[in-house]
Amino acid sequence: MTIKVAIINYGIGNIRSLYNSLKKIEIEAEIITDPESIYKFDKVFLPGVGSYKDAIEKIKKIGWDKAIKNFSSNQNKSLFGICVGMQILSTYGYEHGISNGLDIIKGEILRMDEHGCELKLPHIGWNNIKVLNKNLLTENLNNEDNFYFVNSYSFKTVNSNELIATTSYGIEFPSIINKQNVFGTQFHPEKSSKAGIQILKNFINA
Repeated sequence: MTIKVAIINYGIGNIRSLYNSLKKIEIEAEIITDPESIYKFDKVFLPGVGSYKDAIEKIKKIGWDKAIKNFSSNQNKSLFGICVGMQILSTYGYEHGISNGLDIIKGEILRMDEHGCELKLPHIGWNNIKVLNKNLLTENLNNEDNFYFVNSYSFKTVNSNELIATTSYGIEFPSIINKQNVFGTQFHPEKSSKAGIQILKNFINA
């Protein structure tokens, strides 16, 4: 059976880079702009760059919020949020004021210095992960693998059984999360060389 893969384009996200990375592993993803089209696909990526507030406002304005929630409620489907796309899966975000997120994975997104980080923000560049819970997304990876980050905000709290890996930058913050069929990475797998490609493969092949 051919797996149908899509990338949501809601106006914020590194669409082309992700599309090209998937093409390297011979996955022809479709870039979708109509929320109703999401149900035709098996695996869907929710990318994002910029602010939480801008991202969730665009998601809701277009009607992606209901579509994403309905899609993720089907356990035969899988959703993968990247960077801000992961953050808006949360309950609330506090970037430029408080915003209600998609509330798919319980937690709050705060600026990292508000929960203890004293290093320069944004956190930009390569950093490794610490795998806490075995997960299909981390198959064939280890704690020495590096990934590319660009973030000033992060999850403050995540249920321990949904926290797959953390990264250290002044604080330990969640860098991979998973709740049932919904996954998220704070880093950009599409910009993370071989380790990032492995993450994409793991998601597609799960």
